[in-house]
Amino acid sequence: MKNVYENDGITASGKLWEDALYDAGNNAITAQFDGKGSISRYAVMNKYEVFTKFYTLLTLDGVPIDYIRDKKVEMVGKRQITTIDAVRAQIVVTQFLDNTHNCIYTQFAVNAKEDLSFEAVMNFGINYQSYVDQLPGARLNARNLLRILGGFLGGKKQTEEKDGEVLVLRGKVMGDFYIDAALSSGGKMGECDRGFFNQFAVGGKVKAGSTGVFRYVIGAGTRGDYTFCDVKERLAGFDAALKEAQEYIDSLVPPAHVTDPMERTYYKSLLNCSLSNYKELGKFKGFLAGIVYQFPARTYYRDGYWTVLSVLPVKPELVRNEIMTLAHGINKKGECGTAVRYNFKCHWGNHYDSPSFFVIMAYDYAVHTGDMSIFAEKVNGATVYELICAVLERFKQEVDGTGLLVKGGKYNRRDWCDNVFRGGYVTYDEALYCRALQAAAQISGALGKKEKAQAFEADHDRVKKAINALLWDEEKGWYVNYRDGAFVEDNLSIDTVIVALFGIADEARAKRMLQNMEKYLETKNNKEQGMGDWGTMSVYPYYKRAWDIVQKSSLPAYYHNGGDWPYWSNIYAYAKLAYGMDYKYPLLRWFEYNAEKGNYTPVEFYSPIHPDGSLLQAWSSTGAFVMSYPEGDFFKKSL
Repeated sequence: MKNVYENDGITASGKLWEDALYDAGNNAITAQFDGKGSISRYAVMNKYEVFTKFYTLLTLDGVPIDYIRDKKVEMVGKRQITTIDAVRAQIVVTQFLDNTHNCIYTQFAVNAKEDLSFEAVMNFGINYQSYVDQLPGARLNARNLLRILGGFLGGKKQTEEKDGEVLVLRGKVMGDFYIDAALSSGGKMGECDRGFFNQFAVGGKVKAGSTGVFRYVIGAGTRGDYTFCDVKERLAGFDAALKEAQEYIDSLVPPAHVTDPMERTYYKSLLNCSLSNYKELGKFKGFLAGIVYQFPARTYYRDGYWTVLSVLPVKPELVRNEIMTLAHGINKKGECGTAVRYNFKCHWGNHYDSPSFFVIMAYDYAVHTGDMSIFAEKVNGATVYELICAVLERFKQEVDGTGLLVKGGKYNRRDWCDNVFRGGYVTYDEALYCRALQAAAQISGALGKKEKAQAFEADHDRVKKAINALLWDEEKGWYVNYRDGAFVEDNLSIDTVIVALFGIADEARAKRMLQNMEKYLETKNNKEQGMGDWGTMSVYPYYKRAWDIVQKSSLPAYYHNGGDWPYWSNIYAYAKLAYGMDYKYPLLRWFEYNAEKGNYTPVEFYSPIHPDGSLLQAWSSTGAFVMSYPEGDFFKKSL
């Protein structure tokens, strides 16, 4: 399909048969619209995927519309609008989410050129496998088991309720799994399989020169818990929800200096990505990593840190919530896992980057909001400041005589690069640790804890000196990836850019490293990689020791072994901005390249020769952060 950046969104033009997959999320669910009037994905947070397939057949006088008809698809915020030239009529399909409810809204507006009868017929398959697979990880407790048992033993599963022109279908799929739909005029129920509907329609007669509007709202989940949504009520509030969707789009205001249509679209898309991944479930309030991290619902220390950077200037209260949720994941030993689950349980324990991210996130929040009260907030009897001290004290068990962290164990993959066994001194982990010590020193000083501040500052100076003495490669002109005893992985890794960004490298080294990144990681400049101009590589050359790389990173130009991770491309772009270099290529190329491929929301990772990662990935929003702080001095600010 052909893309145009207009009205702060992406407009794709093509034929009706072509997919235009667009992901959307609110506080309860994620959904995907396909540019044909169907719902290609529907996932309820901490529950399950609802559909295996979903089909929409648009008919005029009972005849399905030809799939070679022209269409345009407009995508922005939580909304997709598909306009179809059906010869006898123009059909405008509007699909969207509101901000909070577990339901999906669909409207068909039929602008008739002659008298006709319109009907949209929907059918779908239920994802039973997801229901079963996700039960142990997210929903297995006594209360839910009683609900499930009651659902299996209950009576009639399918009901129809007629209220004027509105038809409400209520179905019980299995156990505690319901599916409901509220249909406007012309609503009909079709096949009922196993006692619940899997086919329905809306439509009616439309006079020449007039517009017929037909709507439905569909929702699935568990009656009586946080997922329940009254679809009849939502259909009655359809116009208010449609207005809310527009107001949400309007609230995504690009910075004043961003005027180019593509860049305005970019900013709105990325900020929408961050906000769409914010979820609240009881006391759990935080940013999920993306659409494939909902079962069980969890927020990551590293993903959360990079995600909140774009949110901080617009909704700092959400950043505060993220900090408090992550604080629950710190155990009594001061250890952090990779993530915190919806029930505050640790997800994959004792990571080497998570503690530093917790400290740095709290610090950045305080620096850029002035809210020092965050450090006095208590979680499980300890203040946030005490937890900062605890995680850094725990880290001392991993430190050797140089002051650096030693990432021990033969198969240690416990940081962001979790498909690579990086041992010993890992530049990325050391730089984060160094920044965390600096942050802790400033926090302690601001709180009047002079001795603590001096101790953290001394540790920071020692680590900074060791990084520059042991991990800089003068011949190559960059910091090595990692040094594990006698072995050195000296490829150029994009995650080492934080050494420049955090001021650990002096200006000469920082610029030299960034110039080499421009030469080797930006594919427009690196002809050796042989795949053309496709973005910014995460490493180059590829990892040289086969035993160190596993799963997707086993393949060259993929995942951690050279694939493009947009969040890193954006952070690298910010480092170039901070040092007065041309930064637009790493900032924008990944977005443009993926839009051309039909990835219309921010992708997790990608490669020109391997499958793409998931879409609507929260930390890929860092480009909005770059645009929000154009002076390049975000990390230079202090308390």
